[in-house]
Amino acid sequence: MENSDLFHLAAKVVCCAIVLPAIFCQAGQDVPSPSFGSGHASGDQAKLVPERKDIETKYLWATEGIFPSVKEWEKEYKEIEIEIEKVATLKGTLGKGAGYLLRALQMRDELEPRLTRVYVYTNLLKDQDTRVDRNQALFGRARTLFVNYSQKLAWIEPEMTAVPYETIESWMDEEPELRLYKHYFDNLYRQKKHILSEREEELLAMAGQVRSVPYTAYSNLANADLTFPKIRDEHGKEVELDDSAFYLYMRSNDRKVRKAAYEAIVSTYKNYRNTTAALLNGVVQSHILTVKARGYDSCLQAALHGGNIPVEVYDTLVETVNDNLPILHRYQTLRKRVLRLEDGVHAYDLFAPLSTSMTPPSYEYEDAVALIEEALEPLGPEYIAAMKKGFRSRWVDVFPTKGKRSGAYSSGTFLTQPYILMNYHGGYEDVSTLAHEMGHSMHSYFSRGTQPYIYADYDIFCAEVASTCNEILLINHVLDRTDDPKVQLYLITEFLENFRGTVFRQTMFSEFEQKIHELAEQGVPLTAGKLGEVYGEIMKKYYGPDYTHDELVDNYWIRIPHFYYNFYVYKYSTSFCAAANIAGRIMDGEKGAVEAYMQFLKGGSRKYPVEMLELARVDMKDPKTFEDCMKLFEKMLSKAEALLDEVQKNDSLH
Repeated sequence: MENSDLFHLAAKVVCCAIVLPAIFCQAGQDVPSPSFGSGHASGDQAKLVPERKDIETKYLWATEGIFPSVKEWEKEYKEIEIEIEKVATLKGTLGKGAGYLLRALQMRDELEPRLTRVYVYTNLLKDQDTRVDRNQALFGRARTLFVNYSQKLAWIEPEMTAVPYETIESWMDEEPELRLYKHYFDNLYRQKKHILSEREEELLAMAGQVRSVPYTAYSNLANADLTFPKIRDEHGKEVELDDSAFYLYMRSNDRKVRKAAYEAIVSTYKNYRNTTAALLNGVVQSHILTVKARGYDSCLQAALHGGNIPVEVYDTLVETVNDNLPILHRYQTLRKRVLRLEDGVHAYDLFAPLSTSMTPPSYEYEDAVALIEEALEPLGPEYIAAMKKGFRSRWVDVFPTKGKRSGAYSSGTFLTQPYILMNYHGGYEDVSTLAHEMGHSMHSYFSRGTQPYIYADYDIFCAEVASTCNEILLINHVLDRTDDPKVQLYLITEFLENFRGTVFRQTMFSEFEQKIHELAEQGVPLTAGKLGEVYGEIMKKYYGPDYTHDELVDNYWIRIPHFYYNFYVYKYSTSFCAAANIAGRIMDGEKGAVEAYMQFLKGGSRKYPVEMLELARVDMKDPKTFEDCMKLFEKMLSKAEALLDEVQKNDSLH
């Protein structure tokens, strides 16, 4: 995870002690989210994107809580530069004794939170308006500072692991404050064989900024430089597309609009297929460099090793999902029947709502907040009180504005409150996204508020559990509040879509990612044609006989930024399965389930990720965890089929 600014920064990668904050996105969105407005927008609404200055302050995240001004940021930046040099002077002292080692670790733990705060501040400024060159420049300087830090302190872990572990154990007996670091030491020495010499570590750290170029270039292309053609909306009005409105049009009841939007967006990306293939290949080659430099067997093993994730967990997920693809095929058969798609389900039909006989519910932002607070009450008063505080303390940047990064994510640092980027539109999916990102933020809030810095962040393997648990609790709450079969059908199909997007689709993406890494490891060039061929074949396998594959779909991989994150996407799937397990037991009122879950939320990274989930009573090594989740999808699919028959029968009577 050494090349992405978005997801690798939370992971404690081998030989780099720093933990920078993660930005946790929602799986089903890739990056985009619907546009500004209330409810499902027409083309006119999709164009009504205001300037940031026109949004009320209460809907903007409180970046002034990090630094009151850029001037204060500059002051902290300069002080950190000085502190980096001070820590660097400790080189050569770690083997002298317990006191020397403790001093170095404590100085590092005091400096790193300040460094991450400097970084996050500029990242938030950059994303709230990608058009502002000054913010881009500040972010670049923050990254440079991080690279400088990594270079200057690259000696720490090689020097530390040169000390025999038996000596470290004796020092922990001698110096009680060192015992805090026992799990850290255990994890570090577990990875010792992949730690290089001091000079080699320094060189890899120096290469960090260069290795981040492919993702940075892709991000700038996708978020700032691309322009999309105009299409006609459901009302025949000409509208200009942007990527943030992609799913808005993919959810249109008008198939012509869906097709036009899909073709316009994906064709625009296709124009850059060779360039983006080179960028993605650059990321994969960077991962191969890590494998060769550090002595791993494969890119997959390297990606899983840092979190001590057994490869069997990954393999079990993929095998279980593949065994259950007939259920996904059945879902597409239902889609074909309900939407009357005589020529089959095309890629632009995959997001279309099955429940077309009702106006989807819409929610003002304040109503969405109230609904989420009510839905999550089963998590207990401690959770609810903290979440309400978050909503009222401007954790959330709510609405789309011109130049704002698309999508949704949660960020923040040890020294700051959480921060949530939204592009809130008003549909149920936006309410669910808000609950999702709040789940990330609450996990961070409890973890950072409970654990010391060294264990305050949680492994990315656990990251999507809290967010998905919130989504499941939300939809079950809303389902319980209505007897209307049309509303129930709408919500259940929303759940099925969320499941498809988070479990089936992300596992599909994982297979694509694994395949292209294996090809590159075998020396096969990752050309645009080869990438398209691999993606197309996997799409056909996943969506089955009622799916009609169009050649343009072979280029869809281009618009998925997650492929730059080094085996991240499978964690959406594993996390959903874990979250379904947890949420189910909480809703069933299992004794101690909430308390066990809160232990997990507060646990940070004081144990390995799989062990952290065991605190919440989830066994990720047991295939049953995944199989039960597949049964949940099948159960909800059966409900949807029955509700569709009921709704159609009722409609025919009227």
